[in-house]
Amino acid sequence: MVRLREMTDEELEAYLARSIPEYARDHVEAGNWDERHALELSKKEHEQLLPKGIHTPDNFLRTIIDDDHGGRRVGEIWYALQKDRARPQLFIYWVGVDEPFRGKGFGTEALRLLEGEAQRLGATSIALHVFATNTKAQALYGRLGFRPTNVLMSKDV
Repeated sequence: MVRLREMTDEELEAYLARSIPEYARDHVEAGNWDERHALELSKKEHEQLLPKGIHTPDNFLRTIIDDDHGGRRVGEIWYALQKDRARPQLFIYWVGVDEPFRGKGFGTEALRLLEGEAQRLGATSIALHVFATNTKAQALYGRLGFRPTNVLMSKDV
């Protein structure tokens, strides 16, 4: 059984140390950002989205816990309630399962828990962004009922 626990300040620091460079690499790989500035842009975006860290209003930074194995940490998830839309939605900024625990259903269970959380918070939908190169995540999201709402395409010339 999986549960989501509030992140501590220390866990947030460790999460950001991993996710900021990874997010920068994803943008470089997608052709969105120049490699020379990617890390700086990623830091800036994270600072804008989480100005008060784990205390940023309407943002929920959670550690994914595996209670079947002594409450071990297996990953993290970050989502926010976006109220400034026609219909409030929960937006997933990040879901990550640590390498040794991938493919064991932890991400699936964590995402399923968000459905109840979305309803509790008054959201009528859950949305996320996935890079085109992340085909495993796209397949997972598709199995869970997510569908594309926008597609951005590019061609090198």
